[in-house]
Amino acid sequence: ATESEMGDVDLTGLPEAPVDSEDEEEEEDEDIDRTSDPLLGRDVVRECLEKEPADKTDDDIEQLLEFMHQLPAFANMTMSVRRELCSVMIFEVVEQAGAIILEDGQELDSWYVILNGTVEISYPDGKSESLCMGNSFGITPSLDKQYMNGVVRTKVDDCQFVCIAQQDYWRILNHVEKNTHKVEEEGEIVMVKEHRELDRSGTRKGHIVIKATPERLIMHLIEEHSIVDPTYIEDFLLTYRTFLTSPLEVGNKLLEWFTVDSLRDKVTRVVLLWVNNHFNDFEGDPAMTRFLEEFEKNLEDTKMKGHLRLLNIACAAKAKWRQITLQKPSRDSPLFFSLLGGSDKGFGIFVETVEMGSKAAEAGLKRGDQIMEVNGQNFENITFVKALEILRNNTHLSITVKTNIFVFKELLCRIGQEKNGIPHIPKIAEKKNNRYSIPDMPGDVEQMFPREKGNKKMKANTVSGGRNRIRKILDKTRFSILPPKLFSDGSVSQSQDDSIVGTRQCRHSLAIMPIPGTLSSSSPDLLQPTTSILDFSNPSDIPDQVIRVFKADQQSCYIIISKDTTAKEVVSHAVHEFNLTGAPETYSLCEVSVSPEGVIKQRRLPDQFSKLADRIQLNGR
Repeated sequence: ATESEMGDVDLTGLPEAPVDSEDEEEEEDEDIDRTSDPLLGRDVVRECLEKEPADKTDDDIEQLLEFMHQLPAFANMTMSVRRELCSVMIFEVVEQAGAIILEDGQELDSWYVILNGTVEISYPDGKSESLCMGNSFGITPSLDKQYMNGVVRTKVDDCQFVCIAQQDYWRILNHVEKNTHKVEEEGEIVMVKEHRELDRSGTRKGHIVIKATPERLIMHLIEEHSIVDPTYIEDFLLTYRTFLTSPLEVGNKLLEWFTVDSLRDKVTRVVLLWVNNHFNDFEGDPAMTRFLEEFEKNLEDTKMKGHLRLLNIACAAKAKWRQITLQKPSRDSPLFFSLLGGSDKGFGIFVETVEMGSKAAEAGLKRGDQIMEVNGQNFENITFVKALEILRNNTHLSITVKTNIFVFKELLCRIGQEKNGIPHIPKIAEKKNNRYSIPDMPGDVEQMFPREKGNKKMKANTVSGGRNRIRKILDKTRFSILPPKLFSDGSVSQSQDDSIVGTRQCRHSLAIMPIPGTLSSSSPDLLQPTTSILDFSNPSDIPDQVIRVFKADQQSCYIIISKDTTAKEVVSHAVHEFNLTGAPETYSLCEVSVSPEGVIKQRRLPDQFSKLADRIQLNGR
């Protein structure tokens, strides 16, 4: 309506309503965009279809592949066949219902697939058949002359088809047969490979496995993989459970192949990927846990320390916390499991043995489990005597555990050394509170990370240049690092390095952990830049979490913490970061949350409250 027309309209008696704001209009526009995505997808596909075959780009073909693979006519074809067909298909539209597409006895020259609408085939014997979206009709893959049996006509308006010429259809389907390589053993086909080209330039081409026997698929794990099938191992580890009854079939083969020197690196790579991507295959399976223990022993025997370190890191990082509940008739009742470790030995509390058939075993407690919490009390830094006292003095035990078999093995080794009178030589990472500021790195780490005063021409390839970039980022985002809690036995002295404890403004406040120099280059994808190479003999000390702290005026800063960092320590550091003049005791850390009803709640966190990053709610800050 025009303005003059609107002026003549009587609006009296109509209730007032709030006018939509620009923000609401933008949200509605976004909703429309989201709801129209499928339609937009169809429009993009149609644009690709309407192009001549010679004009179709690789992106166009990818769009068509994404659409065509869901149609029944293409379901039993390989990816390369579909790709070739998409590159030569022609789009046709019949607008009127009842239009005859093919006459009875007419010579066929194409293969048709219905994209939209319905067609009916009327046969000479009076029978009829209806075909809908995704169905096909027309020639078979042959160069012989073929004729239509029956009359094909449209049943609805706007019927859409793709057509592929007989010559192209025959060439593509027969070309695949020529490009198929069959592997035979004792007269039986055990594997079928197909040659594929992933782009028109011909630079990415090779053979890919399309089917094989289970035994041959396992063997292919340690064979060379082509450039067109780089993720075979990952794909196998994701899907093996659909055709194998037990993962031990793979595990036993890997242990067997590990004894062959030429296969050792390949086997190790498979196991590392398996642990890193699917640790649940091992954690809940005692047989697979034993496989990992045996594989670890093999790595130790062959002195593959870099790979062993990677395996330790992956297992510690991927293991999930489990909740186990035990009830004792009385405080004097036995626990039915024994413990090792304690902060007095520099370790957490570990389960040494579990009595077979006991309630503890039935609940899922097993040898090598590290006890993280009991009834809400942190067990990561606790003495052996104190841990045993808590477990014995409670009849209801809610125990949080985590599989950590490798640190458990290290604990057993340490105990064995003590019994034999062998003095324990601390690791580099155990000194100075398990962390280093940049000027305090040991000599062997300094060799791996040369200082800036080295050759300036090589600056781009040194960690010094990267470290400066990290410093700039930290300066901009106001990151800081809090020191961890110390062991209660006082055997570890606290470092007075200001760059660690944050008592003065320091540019290099990022803790650098020592990295072993024996890591293998055969597993580069397991060493992502974001992966910290850490000492897991004391995992709770590692500052591996970040929280964001707000002031009342909405200023904020990021603080890197460990699991044991308390609210009191965060307050002290936040006061320093915000340059507040008052004493830290006059401030407190609060959690502000909002309920679904819009009610804002605020609660003060106790000074000794820890695990801050884990406890924060999604609806709070």
